[in-house]
Amino acid sequence: MRRSVATCCNRRRIGKMDAACHAGRCRRCRRGAFHPRSKRPMAIFTYLTVAAMQQPPVGALPSPGDTAIVAGYHVYDDDGGGTFRLELPDGAYEHRIDGGMVFDCVRSDTSTRIGVWRRIDQGPVRTAWYGIGNVRAIGTEIAPVTATAERIEKAIAAAGVGEAVIVSGSITLDRTVHMSKTVQLKGEGEGWDRPVIKAGENLKVMFTREASTRFWVTGISFEGWVDPTAQTIGNVARGTAGIGTRTIGFVLFNDDTEADLDCEFAFCRFYRMKVGILAMGRSVLTTRTHFSSCRYGIVVAPSDTAGGETDSSVRALTFHANRFHSCGSHYDLPDLSLVVEIEADGTGAAFDGLSEGDFVVFHKGSSTSDLLEGSVLVVGPSNTLYDRPWPGLFVAGAPDAAAWGALQINVDAKLVGATLDRTSTCIMTVGLANRLKGGLISDVYVDDCRRFYHGAMGEMRIAGVTGYRGYGTMIETPAEGLFETKPGISGAVQGCQWTCNLDVTRSGAAMVIRSSGLVIADNLIVDPAGSGITVAGQRCVVRGNVVRRPRSGGWGIDVNGVKCVVTGNVVDQPGSAGGVQVLGAANISTGNEVLV
Repeated sequence: MRRSVATCCNRRRIGKMDAACHAGRCRRCRRGAFHPRSKRPMAIFTYLTVAAMQQPPVGALPSPGDTAIVAGYHVYDDDGGGTFRLELPDGAYEHRIDGGMVFDCVRSDTSTRIGVWRRIDQGPVRTAWYGIGNVRAIGTEIAPVTATAERIEKAIAAAGVGEAVIVSGSITLDRTVHMSKTVQLKGEGEGWDRPVIKAGENLKVMFTREASTRFWVTGISFEGWVDPTAQTIGNVARGTAGIGTRTIGFVLFNDDTEADLDCEFAFCRFYRMKVGILAMGRSVLTTRTHFSSCRYGIVVAPSDTAGGETDSSVRALTFHANRFHSCGSHYDLPDLSLVVEIEADGTGAAFDGLSEGDFVVFHKGSSTSDLLEGSVLVVGPSNTLYDRPWPGLFVAGAPDAAAWGALQINVDAKLVGATLDRTSTCIMTVGLANRLKGGLISDVYVDDCRRFYHGAMGEMRIAGVTGYRGYGTMIETPAEGLFETKPGISGAVQGCQWTCNLDVTRSGAAMVIRSSGLVIADNLIVDPAGSGITVAGQRCVVRGNVVRRPRSGGWGIDVNGVKCVVTGNVVDQPGSAGGVQVLGAANISTGNEVLV
């Protein structure tokens, strides 16, 4: 059988049409080319919107092989248009129609299907192709866009593995986006022009990735939902410093019996979030990302410890050159700084004011609990406490506490007299004692925040953190282990600066180190509310630090550990307590200076 080929009006055989013939011209005689099936010239149609393309007028019906040039999705030139080819696919094709890459085409008079329009534009998939984030449609009279999360999911599904999805404009999510594959979410624009993805009303989680979590997010601003009924004080607006925030930006976990997340965030902004990023696993990187008015910026927790994961340790945490602003201001905001005391009946009624999914710091007080001072816990359903979070606490249908290995803490008489502190924190680790391995927090700028880091240290290094107008503790670590200690830790806090030079409500020492084996060196602490550096661990080295003007009767440097070395430190203008105090067994103190 002779193979069918396209022909020109002079019946000359043409093997194929090159790119120059895309408009339907014969490359030999420059006359109209014919489609081999229809024996008529291939036509080009122009439409103002994709809606017009899907229902062409009766007098100008396209045929398979024809091309459509569409000016916009909703309105002219809103970035959602493009170039399409009409195809007649074999078999059922309704499932292929996704409202971005593939559209239906029916007669406007009879609704009879003519075929499907398939997008033939080159380059990465864009959210504007799915009718969301259309920059030039903003302010134009268009119908409200619905199912925004579903449209983002379809854009992700249409992109190839590891390829980019270009996000533009402003998008408000109606539900959580479940990311189905390895992909890049890449914002179009820079600085204040970068795209914004906002949480809809009462939205708990914006994005989640549940298996083989590799993905990258670049240049996008994420804004959480603020509860309009949240308690406030004076003229402090809701949303300021995280007050009333109810949304988590990303909940990341891997339920494929692996701990790896392998995700990266760069040049992003998290604004008015309860938690910016909650990562349950290892290998997380954030760089040049801004966390503003968040209750917690980044929270890291263990991966699955009950479902077959052989190595649940967390490592490769890299947080570099980020900024944290107003993550808990100096005001006594009840929504941010909430301390509750366990009541005598041990029923947990004292949790009033705490909500499910809150992260709290345990302080023993007068209790006889076995929990270690400074341990971080999570509030579960019905006033329960757990040693770590689990995916199902935040994402419907995800693994529950038992499947994830989260341990429930008995709220009984032994906890009477203890307190739970929900003070906001920039970076927090939960349940990682004895599991946190290598990590790096470096070159971070922090201002107007209550606490910077709280959690285990492991083999992690914190270096080059600059804190200005800090209202609480810069770094606080529990002993390494929830019910046991692990002295063989080798972390470091080096080259940091923490300035608390405002006459406002402040509390706590600048550094509270209960971990063992740490090196605390070359740090500058100015005007701490309590002591400058407090160390209660074993085999720590405190060297070359400068503490200026400690207040409230605090020491400049207070070490009460075992086999610690305290050397070459300077305390300038000590408070009433004194400059350097070294207690405990087999400690060494030498070469420290106190300047009165």
